[in-house]
Amino acid sequence: MDQNIRIELDRDGVLLACIDMPGRSMNVFSMDMMDSLERLVIHVEEHPEVRAVVLTSGKSAFIAGADLAMISNVFDKRARSDSHAQLVELCGRLGRIFRRLEKSRKPYVAALNGLALGGGLELGLACHARVVADAPNVLLGLPEIKLGLLPGAGGTQRLPRLVGARLGLRMLLDGNPLTPAAALGCALVDEVVPPAELIAAARRRALLSLERTTPPWDRADAHFDAGGFDFSAPDVSEHIARAFGLSEETLAKYPAYTAIMNCVVEGWNMPMDAALANEMDIFVNLIRNPVAGHMVRALFLNRQRSLKAAPIALDPRKAQVAVIGEGAEALTRRLAAGRAKVVVPEELGAQDVAVRLNGARPVRGVEVAWLSDGVATLDNARAGVWAAPKTEYGRAVEVVVDNSDDPAARDAALAVVRWLGADAVLVTRGQTSSLESMSQVREAARAAGCSEEEQLLAVSLAAIRRWLDRAIDDMELADAAAVVAGIAPAYSGGPFCCALQHGPDALQAWAKMARTRDAALFAWPTGGESLFAAAAA
Repeated sequence: MDQNIRIELDRDGVLLACIDMPGRSMNVFSMDMMDSLERLVIHVEEHPEVRAVVLTSGKSAFIAGADLAMISNVFDKRARSDSHAQLVELCGRLGRIFRRLEKSRKPYVAALNGLALGGGLELGLACHARVVADAPNVLLGLPEIKLGLLPGAGGTQRLPRLVGARLGLRMLLDGNPLTPAAALGCALVDEVVPPAELIAAARRRALLSLERTTPPWDRADAHFDAGGFDFSAPDVSEHIARAFGLSEETLAKYPAYTAIMNCVVEGWNMPMDAALANEMDIFVNLIRNPVAGHMVRALFLNRQRSLKAAPIALDPRKAQVAVIGEGAEALTRRLAAGRAKVVVPEELGAQDVAVRLNGARPVRGVEVAWLSDGVATLDNARAGVWAAPKTEYGRAVEVVVDNSDDPAARDAALAVVRWLGADAVLVTRGQTSSLESMSQVREAARAAGCSEEEQLLAVSLAAIRRWLDRAIDDMELADAAAVVAGIAPAYSGGPFCCALQHGPDALQAWAKMARTRDAALFAWPTGGESLFAAAAA
């Protein structure tokens, strides 16, 4: 049919539609992919020989979410310039395609063979049935809350109606996915089968569904489990917040929680078309909120860019590594778990990697200092690695390189990052870790009794100092790493984002007020004003 969706019509009238975007490791929703899905729906409508459709994926995942370029276009351009109506038209397209698919008199069955997250699960929810492969790589969820967003293609409406309001709200408000077994247990899916039987089972269910294609929420006798919540009560959102442990401070700082609750509460007793329109209105209002923009840029756009911003010439699959120094066992296990070829130091070649702990000096290999166990300086090494503890957003790792521009040392450090695995990567210059120094400042501010906002201010001032020292040259990647590492709260977008949002005058005034807490922590960096000029250039 087109390059993104292959179709094959069986003699029984079941059309197998296999989503397989060329040149990508995973299927995602892009503008091009939406074109393909819309063409598929039109093709099914216009061809009477098609009786039913099985939707599946030609990759190891079903659909993993939204396309990076599309998200960038919405948040970096359109959300700042378009009107509400223009954004509804732009952002509501996917939901309109899903609704057209859902209203089809020919059943669609989703054969979910891998990750179905965000828009991928929303597509599955719009299908008339869902069959899932029983495999470890299969997870189903709506993780948008972790980016400060809500699922805006029907997820806030279909999920609570399908699995019950209490479980649906929990999944929407914590963003955590379900395994196939858990999804079957709550009726999110209709059947779980061995991977080899997935397509055959989906075909059978498609034929069984020929006479009943009206979605449950469009039936006159529709009734759904409210989970003990009275959606007509004026204080129902307060009850929901208490039920899920959402504090007033959390709701104030992260508007997506309130937006999701409003979608569910307001849409619960609406006809589906009205509920979907209300969801999109709330979605558009949310993406125009600065917090959503901060979180999307730090935790999605710039986090993804950080993983690609540091090319490496060394092949981590071929290089050997040894860990040298006291306490090497734990790090050795971590590197081995990342499929590194771990050897004893005597087996290293000149191009292999020697990770040095606690000042130990390697005899062979390219030296990399390990900076995360109390040693925060390179100590004459050319490169080092600092790894933050894992947070709810993943693990941030920093590569510190000296000013020698030694590509072998940099590549060796990046190889360590590949073996460790990272959700955000920052490359800095100097002798000490920038993230570690910011983390120490945050802890010092916390010990001084500072509020979270004052801790953020102290970290922002520390980040400016690192930029002035030329340790950091990419503020956006530093923001992403700081948020993933838990050094800056997600709603802020990171220390540089916080500073730039306030502007030089307001930030200096805030720092002056905070100096009554600690003069050193909140001292204004000499020349700090130049950061704002550089960011505006």
